[in-house]
Amino acid sequence: MPRNRSLLTTVTATVLLLFSTGTAHADLTDDELRTVTDEYVFARSLDEFLDLRSEKPYADQLDWSSDSCSLSPDEPLGYRFGASCNRHDFGYRNYQRQDRFHADTRRTLDDKFRDDMHDECGDDATCRGVATIYYQAVRQFGGSGSSTAEAVERADITVLTGEDGRAEKVTSIDARGGVLEVDLRN
Repeated sequence: MPRNRSLLTTVTATVLLLFSTGTAHADLTDDELRTVTDEYVFARSLDEFLDLRSEKPYADQLDWSSDSCSLSPDEPLGYRFGASCNRHDFGYRNYQRQDRFHADTRRTLDDKFRDDMHDECGDDATCRGVATIYYQAVRQFGGSGSSTAEAVERADITVLTGEDGRAEKVTSIDARGGVLEVDLRN
């Protein structure tokens, strides 16, 4: 009987250990890591990416950190872009870490950021206008830092309201000091 109890204890401990440690991931080669990064940024839906982000696979090889849009509003006019900012930060940080962050890949990552925000907006024209300003801010200032929030903060995004208190325009400053403007009334 003691032998059976010992065996049962060992089996129980092994099962608990297997189910409590989460999914283990073997280290990836550099090429595999690039492929996985590209898959997470470009081939997965934003919801799938968020699920992956909560699991943080290959955490010792991928940078899952993000400040979202913390220095700027994550929810300008109530629109939620935090998820898009998280994926954008993931792309920037890992492309930099993998030594493949340059003008062409930066544009591709920024375009994905815009597409993610537009997907979150659906057909809401005001939301898409705000997303366009965020995208322009990242295009103007994104190469200067490693986060979406830094770029948006430097763009000095402002929402202009009409007499009725409704948002009419969203403006930001470009890298040359000019003003970018999106009219939200249309």
